[in-house]
Amino acid sequence: MSEDKKNLPWAKIVAIGIIPIILIYLGFYAFLKGLGVERYMVIVNYINDHLGLVGIFLYVFLVDLLILPLSPDLIFPVVASMKAIEIIPIIGFASVLGGWCAYFIGSLLSNLAFIDKLCEKAMGRWGEYIRRYGVFFVVLSSLLPLPFSTITMAAGALRLDVKKVLPACAFRFIRMAAYFYLFNFGFKLI
Repeated sequence: MSEDKKNLPWAKIVAIGIIPIILIYLGFYAFLKGLGVERYMVIVNYINDHLGLVGIFLYVFLVDLLILPLSPDLIFPVVASMKAIEIIPIIGFASVLGGWCAYFIGSLLSNLAFIDKLCEKAMGRWGEYIRRYGVFFVVLSSLLPLPFSTITMAAGALRLDVKKVLPACAFRFIRMAAYFYLFNFGFKLI
């Protein structure tokens, strides 16, 4: 086995990605248990009536576009009781579109010195992995709750091949569907 293969931090990367979703899921389950399904449905109906699917789309899009201290995973407790056929395409497309736009923003803004300075911390943390593993790291960030917007923006700044990065972002559909069904299953357990 080559030295590079032995030193792959895959277990660390997967753990970083899986731990937050487990915590969010357990929090959601405890929240549902404590609040009750009827009260939960009042909250979901309020969000749906006042923000609607457009609000859900915009939340996911903006979180996956911008480097924010938010996660698209926070939408799953809200949409867990909705119809899969309706919500998965909306949140999936919003996430993919956010990643694509983040990639292009990264590639455009990487030429500006002050942006380069602002991105230095993110590049220090994720840039090594992106350089080393390329598009595969974008796929991994598409599937796990890693900072997708940061990684796609860094992929753009590093000028990874757009013909490979854009399809890699499409794995977000799989993630959104899987997480939706995970939360939907938790909702049905209550």
